[in-house]
Amino acid sequence: MHLLHEYVRESLISNQTNAVLQEGIFQDAIAKIKSMGSSTISATKKFFLNLKQELGETKEGAAILGKMAMGKELSPEESAALKIQVKDLAKGIPLLALVALPGGGIATVALVKLAKKFGVDLVPTSFKEG
Repeated sequence: MHLLHEYVRESLISNQTNAVLQEGIFQDAIAKIKSMGSSTISATKKFFLNLKQELGETKEGAAILGKMAMGKELSPEESAALKIQVKDLAKGIPLLALVALPGGGIATVALVKLAKKFGVDLVPTSFKEG
């Protein structure tokens, strides 16, 4: 009886697999995954380029802050750049901490979208579109 049960089970699985392959569902799913994969790769590259830019801006901000700490006068451009960078750090550090938590990537995206809905800007300048 057990052998008959196994034979029927294998036959059903085989028939279901053939039906899925014949209908092209499996191929469509693979194509969708591949297309999502390329967009994911593109988004990841964009993220790292933005991160690199933000780190460069943070380095410049630290240099300006060092200049200020030594008692030197800051130009209006340096003051403005430092203000922007401090705001970016204030936005970025909590988001980075949230991403580090389990499930934080999803929570971060949800938080940014929710904040945007209420007119609150949580995204550092390097990560903004345009």
